[in-house]
Amino acid sequence: MAADDQSGTRESFLTNEKGKQLFCRYWCEDLINPRALVFINHGAGEHCLWYTQLALMLKEKGCFVFAHDHVGHGQSEGDRVHIEDFHDYVQDVFQHFSTVAAKFPDLPKFMIGHSMGGAISIIAGMEKPEYFNGIILIAPAVIPDPHTVSPTKIFLGKIAAKVWPQAPVLKLNPDDVSRDKAVVMDAISAEIQRRPFGVPWELKGKWLDWIEKNMSKMTCPVLTLHGTEDKMTNIQGSRVLHEGISSSDKTLKIYDGYYHQLHNEPGQDGAGVRQEIVDWISARTRGAAH
Repeated sequence: MAADDQSGTRESFLTNEKGKQLFCRYWCEDLINPRALVFINHGAGEHCLWYTQLALMLKEKGCFVFAHDHVGHGQSEGDRVHIEDFHDYVQDVFQHFSTVAAKFPDLPKFMIGHSMGGAISIIAGMEKPEYFNGIILIAPAVIPDPHTVSPTKIFLGKIAAKVWPQAPVLKLNPDDVSRDKAVVMDAISAEIQRRPFGVPWELKGKWLDWIEKNMSKMTCPVLTLHGTEDKMTNIQGSRVLHEGISSSDKTLKIYDGYYHQLHNEPGQDGAGVRQEIVDWISARTRGAAH
């Protein structure tokens, strides 16, 4: 993962509807006439600065890119990787997006979601299908991986979560994040040592079930990317989602041998994924101001 480039960026905090302070990053400061708004939804145990390389590439194409650390992640307030209601993540996204969109009411709106952030993006897209001009999903959490989260484990986890609400669904292996060892070390040093590295039961239970039952509500353009060697989210979920959504403009791209953070794979592999995302958004913003 490249070092964070501070040029042309801004940081601030947003108070969500539950009174929690969310750390926000904006890659936009020297844009005069942006062509699109792009919000980035990071995954469980991550933070928004992990997406700097992608954000800078989008900014170069005239996109106003912004993100926040979800409650309980990064520099935002809240118990680490824990939330009482998973839908609060979705509500925070709509609150942040509407604040920015109010300043640019005529610009197309795009959202990028990785892993748990993919689930957040999917729920948002299903709830307000006309709000977004496009959604990009990177290794989205759609259905549990039977190799890591068996039906029995999910059942027992739901019971355990009532006793210990902060229990993670499973302990994740940082070596599975990327084939780039520098990215793995960033994962270990930045977050993992400060909390259990796992996914909230709220997602693995109620909300993944909800996604499966409501896929047809998704109608906006969707690009879904997944690696065949992803051990953190189930690639079959991306296939099921691609078939189940009602979008007429939808693309599923499978990357052979890639791990979970496709956009942070080493060298040209990660660069190619980032370029795929940039090109997809650019193709849907031709003619927009820039």
